[in-house]
Amino acid sequence: MFQALLPKNIEEFAKKEKGTIGAGIKVYFLAWLVGLIIGVLGLLLAITTAGPDMQALSQMIGLDVVGILGVVILIVTSIIGLVWGVASQYITLYVGGWCATSFFGGKGKFEQLFYIVMLFSGAVMIITAVFGILDVLVPAIAVVTGIISLLLGLWTLYLLYITIKSIYKVELGGGVVSTLAVLVAGIILAIIVGVVLVAVLGVGMLGGAAATGALGGM
Repeated sequence: MFQALLPKNIEEFAKKEKGTIGAGIKVYFLAWLVGLIIGVLGLLLAITTAGPDMQALSQMIGLDVVGILGVVILIVTSIIGLVWGVASQYITLYVGGWCATSFFGGKGKFEQLFYIVMLFSGAVMIITAVFGILDVLVPAIAVVTGIISLLLGLWTLYLLYITIKSIYKVELGGGVVSTLAVLVAGIILAIIVGVVLVAVLGVGMLGGAAATGALGGM
């Protein structure tokens, strides 16, 4: 998994590895599971080393309750993040692969693209989780880990470009445009999902407000 963080290894994977969608999801799930475990440990550390406000809350409703609620919320949001991560990666990478084959004569397989991207995405997920727990243990390095995370994000884009270029055997321009297509597709997908969520939650809130108003008027 971590080998995929090096461009030369990606080029080798593109030649030798016969990745599948299922294998890519398994790799991503494994990375998610490791990240979740690290996140839970970080949360428990944060609670035990918390400031006065959190300590007061813990004393009021019990440390165990705070810990359990925090872990449950973390797991639920993490599961949502897992589903979103796999779905969004699949859709946006498909757009990038389609762009490479339709406009630049690429001959690669989408399954291979998805698999390799899942490899380095999973590695980045674990590294990010480790940074999170380091921020809890040593708050003074939060700025450093933040900068490294930003650089890691830019490096991930470069790895995506290398992956598309290596798998579909396209030239520089084809690789760049296809990578940008992935980014644009991701932005559009995020906007669509955001609008849908706002619409659904907005209707729910209006319905709740109407019901509250009706009960208040009785």
